[in-house]
Amino acid sequence: MRHMLEQFGPALKLPWTRLVAPELTEELSEKVIQGTSEQCGTVPVQDLEHRRDRFLIKLMDLLEEEGFWPSERLIAYERK
Repeated sequence: MRHMLEQFGPALKLPWTRLVAPELTEELSEKVIQGTSEQCGTVPVQDLEHRRDRFLIKLMDLLEEEGFWPSERLIAYERK
């Protein structure tokens, strides 16, 4: 998280964003980093990635089932 904030934090102030971002102070960064650590606990990042991917696949399947996801795009994606 620390690396992500250092790398992408300054982009919060770029003109292309429509959201008003808080000033990314050292104190705010530490709170975000600490909160993320507490939320994830000791779960390895790879496990979190797999969980995220499984969720996204289930979501795509549900959207397709309910008619909110164009089947032809999903089929083309699955063929890749």
